[in-house]
Amino acid sequence: MFQVAVIVPVWNGEAVLGRCLDALTRQTIPRDSYQIIVVDNGSSDATARIARSFTGVELLEEKRPGSYVARNLGIGRVRAPITAFTDADCEPAPDWLEQILRAAAANPGFGVLAGKIDLFDEIAQEREVFGDYERLFSFPQAHAARGNCATANWASETALLKALGGFDAALKSGGDRQMALRIRDSGHPLIYVPAMIVRHPVRASRAELVRKRQRLSGGRWDRTKQRPRIVHVLGITAVDTIRRLRRAAVSRELPIQRRLAVMLLTLQLAGVAVSEYLNLAGGRKAARD
Repeated sequence: MFQVAVIVPVWNGEAVLGRCLDALTRQTIPRDSYQIIVVDNGSSDATARIARSFTGVELLEEKRPGSYVARNLGIGRVRAPITAFTDADCEPAPDWLEQILRAAAANPGFGVLAGKIDLFDEIAQEREVFGDYERLFSFPQAHAARGNCATANWASETALLKALGGFDAALKSGGDRQMALRIRDSGHPLIYVPAMIVRHPVRASRAELVRKRQRLSGGRWDRTKQRPRIVHVLGITAVDTIRRLRRAAVSRELPIQRRLAVMLLTLQLAGVAVSEYLNLAGGRKAARD
């Protein structure tokens, strides 16, 4: 019987999926003890062919756009007591699944095991500031107990995911935190496990950071129930921007010039969020994750 299953949603991931699957097939636990499930979310490139080239990888197809609806399809095919998630552009450490099983055994009744996400430069950065920004603000897994659990490095009991109905399939972004908080509210703790390591590429250009901020803004818009919605999301953006400016200002990791550059970029991306919210308020649909 399988001990753990890994679900990898992917959309047009021909450039990165092979690296991810290669890492997953070289785990330190026996290959017959875990499932690898790839859910192709409507790719138009060679994603499916690459997935099929790996022996033992189960390939599913979900035509409806959105990584959460894709993950839910995968959950339905899991035949293991623990389900782990990572992304197609990620590279799990060789002992990632071993560490998941170890942490699960040490934490009975856990809700989410959120692992460490190490950022790496996949390509030459357009400018140093973009990598600095990502390293300061992306994937705060150490604060998992607050709901900061990214599906780039996540494990839960399969029965719990199914009992809660999986992720909100209507969301295109931001469903990780929403699901984590639902799990916490059901009485199961969210636990940071630094020994569970996944490498994730830095978004090395302004365009990529802008697209990311637009996706995240769309996800927040879709899951916000308070009215008036525009006032609520703009308030959250203002508070978040102030916190990021403060963190960049006091960072000991960066010299003063690089801190100032990150602060300027923070303000620019806040402007992207405000513009996206105004577009969404006007009827535009949220961008897909």
